[in-house]
Amino acid sequence: MAEELKRSIQEIMKTTPGVRGIVIADRDGVPIIRVNDETVPETVMRPGFLSSVGFATEQSSKLGYGVTNHIISIHERHQIVHFNIPPLILSVIADTECNTGILLTLRNELSDITDAVRTAIQVA
Repeated sequence: MAEELKRSIQEIMKTTPGVRGIVIADRDGVPIIRVNDETVPETVMRPGFLSSVGFATEQSSKLGYGVTNHIISIHERHQIVHFNIPPLILSVIADTECNTGILLTLRNELSDITDAVRTAIQVA
């Protein structure tokens, strides 16, 4: 199943200019599925970096801002859009010049994949 999901992610990356990597991780930042090219810095793939998104979304809701659906950040030469999909974090890594609006639409394009991962986690 993991290889099928990776192939699907690779197809989405090919059709979305500027996307360099997509990571589906658990709330602790442990990557479950990771597809990226060589331009993506290792630092954005580390569990510590990925788990900080979960922490930030929790803090946001504690401050009364409501549920945070996504966080957009810039890291070195890349922009990263993190989607909060409990119990998962979906991270899309792209060139800084990439259209952020297009990156936000990837949440819907990747929904079948994230649903499959969520189901697999709940069964396990």
